[in-house]
Amino acid sequence: MTAALTLLKCVMHVVVRCVARKDIKMVKKWINSRIEERTSWDGAMLIGVGLVILIAGPFAKLAAYIAIAYGAWTIYKSE
Repeated sequence: MTAALTLLKCVMHVVVRCVARKDIKMVKKWINSRIEERTSWDGAMLIGVGLVILIAGPFAKLAAYIAIAYGAWTIYKSE
């Protein structure tokens, strides 16, 4: 019984590795075909811009408050 289970585990391991190799090759082929398309580059750029906005958003808001405060200060103070 244990030998059968061990053999079954080995067979499953080989099958999983073969499927994984096919999947990896398929994914590589899909990525390479997408790299050649202009719309994929557009999509990647939009994702990048969105990430920059999400990450820099709080800093941009702080910079806006500082700019407003400095603008108000320059209006208030005389030369």
